[in-house]
Amino acid sequence: MFEDFRAAWREAVANFWRELRAEEDADARAAYREMGRARTQLERLDAELADTRRRLATEREQAAVCDRRQRMARQIGDVETARVAGEYAARHRERAAVLERKADALEAERALCRRDLDEMERAVQDGRVAPGRSVLEDLERDPAEAEFRNLEDATRERAAAERLEELKRRMGR
Repeated sequence: MFEDFRAAWREAVANFWRELRAEEDADARAAYREMGRARTQLERLDAELADTRRRLATEREQAAVCDRRQRMARQIGDVETARVAGEYAARHRERAAVLERKADALEAERALCRRDLDEMERAVQDGRVAPGRSVLEDLERDPAEAEFRNLEDATRERAAAERLEELKRRMGR
């Protein structure tokens, strides 16, 4: 009987370590997924920033065209065309100012995203993928402690499950 207990105990300890490593693998997969999301976000920001810069250049060009039309209309004495051209130039300059601020904000967001992605990549390279990795390393240093923690956790889980079942029985009456 003692041999059966010892075999069961060894199996339980082996299962514990297997599950712990599987959890670490899951954390690593999650980290890689998060890195993929960050790369996608960075690509989206790059595309949006390029689009904003193109629109900004267009608005500046349009403002310059309107300014030129306003000058030409004034030279020939066409007050109404000069007024309309001036209004449109002001609108294009206003849009350009908004797009400049948007480009600045996108550049700042891109810098943050790039920094986060670089940090994630360093963590993967350094082997610090999983946030719980230090706990895993602590447990690996003292396997006996891990076994006892596992037993304590299992005991708490069983007690909680029993209380839950008792509550369900009481509420079912």
